Amino acid sequence: MTETTKAPLWFWVIGVIALLWNMMGLAAYFQQFMMSPEAFATLRPEQQNLLLDQPVWLTSAFAVAVFAGFVGSILLLARKRLAVRTFLLSLIAVFIQFGGLFLLKGYADVLTGGEWIMPILIPVFAAGLYLYARKTEKDGILA
Repeated sequence: MTETTKAPLWFWVIGVIALLWNMMGLAAYFQQFMMSPEAFATLRPEQQNLLLDQPVWLTSAFAVAVFAGFVGSILLLARKRLAVRTFLLSLIAVFIQFGGLFLLKGYADVLTGGEWIMPILIPVFAAGLYLYARKTEKDGILA
């Protein structure tokens, strides 16, 4: 049996932030997946075309990224080592998703002003959560 170290307060703070962040990701996924025709009509034509032409593998990468991130957050708060691998899966899916959007679908041409914030923050958070989980595993906080 592996002995674990007591988790400091910052571990719980970061874990709750991770959970809230990934819950927002789930909300964004379901918002896109269940978008009403009225809501779709309010999007700019470029955004509509991007969603209509999105291949299934890109939508699947989005789903894997948000669900793995959410499960990884729960595993992190439960202090399970599996959180590290789950966050890695989420990170890989994020890179597939945004790689496909930027390289294949011309996503950069669709974004305006403040719309650049999330495509920057999402990979940063995904990488940060993976590295953080890896560190907590090495520090003996995860069992």
